[in-house]
Amino acid sequence: MVPFHEFLALDEDDRDGKFPYIWTVDTRNRLSRVLCTREIVKSAEERRQFWRQMKSIAGLDRQVDVNAIVQQTKAEMAQKLSSTLISLAASGDMSILAGGAVTANGNGAAPAAANGGSGAAAPADYEPVWIDTPECTACDECTNLNPNLFGYNEQKQAVVLNPKGGAFKDIVKAAEKCTAGCIHPGTPFNPDESGVDKLLQRAAKFR
Repeated sequence: MVPFHEFLALDEDDRDGKFPYIWTVDTRNRLSRVLCTREIVKSAEERRQFWRQMKSIAGLDRQVDVNAIVQQTKAEMAQKLSSTLISLAASGDMSILAGGAVTANGNGAAPAAANGGSGAAAPADYEPVWIDTPECTACDECTNLNPNLFGYNEQKQAVVLNPKGGAFKDIVKAAEKCTAGCIHPGTPFNPDESGVDKLLQRAAKFR
C-alpha cells in the first residue's frame, strides 16, 4: 500500500502491485488506512488534469522553455562547426575529416539512433506520433519529458520535432501527461522495445 498522493505521481506501469490509501480516524480516534478504488483514482487524475489546464491557461505554470534552449545550443554548435571547417579549409589541414563526416557531437562519429541504435527499418504499418496542435495548452509536459521528440512552434503550441527522437515509452507517457489530451502516440518505431505490448494497450485510449 502507498499513500494516495504518491500513487497518483506514479506512471501507469509503476502502479502494478501497489494500492493507494488514505488515512482516516473513527469516532474513537483510532487511525486506520482506507484503500481507494480505481474510480476514485481516475476522478482525482481528471481533477488534477483540469487544474493543470486552468493554471496553464492563466499563465501560472510557465517553466523554462527547454525547446528554446535546445535550439539555441544547436545553433551555437552549428556555428562552431562552421568556424572549424572554415579554419581547416584555410589552413589546408583536412586530416580530421579523413576518418568520416564531422557530426554535431564533434567526434566524427554518427550519434546512436534514437530507437536504441538498432538501425532497423520501421514496420510496414508504422504510424508516427502526431499532435492535434491547435488544442495544445502549452503545459510543457511533453517538452520537459523529451525535447528531442516534442517542441513548440511560433504560437507556443506543441509539435512533433522528430517522431523517432525517443522511445515509444516516452511518447505514451507524454500522451498520458498531456493536459489537453491532444497527443496521439501512433505505433512504436521499434517493435522490439521492452514492454511494447503493454505500452500499446496504454496508447490505445489516445488513438
